[in-house]
Amino acid sequence: MFRGLGRYRRLAGTCFLASGCFVALAIFGWGLSLREAGSYLLISGFLLVALLLVAAGAGWILHKLRN
Repeated sequence: MFRGLGRYRRLAGTCFLASGCFVALAIFGWGLSLREAGSYLLISGFLLVALLLVAAGAGWILHKLRN
C-alpha cells in the first residue's frame, strides 16, 4: 500500500519549495510585512484545523450511520 508513495516525495518537496519561494517573493518583492504574513499563516492554520475537524466529524457520522 505504501510502496507507491515514495515516488511522489520529490514532487511534494518541489511544491513545498515553490510555496516557500512564493511567500518570500510576497515578503521581499511586494512589500508584505512579516506581521501580516504571520497573521495569514495563523488564519490558514485555523482554517486547516477547522477543515480537519469537519472531515473527522463527517467520517464519524458516516461510521455511525453504517453501523
